[in-house]
Amino acid sequence: QLVVYRVAQEALSNAARHSGAAHVAVTLRPRADGVELRIADDGRGFEFDLVQRDPTRGIGLRNMRERLASIGGEFEVRSVPGAGTTLTASVPSAALRRLATG
Repeated sequence: QLVVYRVAQEALSNAARHSGAAHVAVTLRPRADGVELRIADDGRGFEFDLVQRDPTRGIGLRNMRERLASIGGEFEVRSVPGAGTTLTASVPSAALRRLATG
């Protein structure tokens, strides 16, 4: 729960600071194979590959990816300059069960 919360917190912070978005949609839904968090904005977007290659940028994105990986989750970013960004975080049900039992 804490990982999903922190990912949502970072994604919303990034949208507020960097996107210039007029709208941000947050969706958290259970799935047969786990849980999925999706945060989409209609902001300016960015060149994801360029940000990933620059060690001084994208620290929040790397942190989100690492947090999810630490519990067996997955992280995907789709961004198009001028057309917004969508972040999807998925945590499989096996990871949720493992975390719940300790």
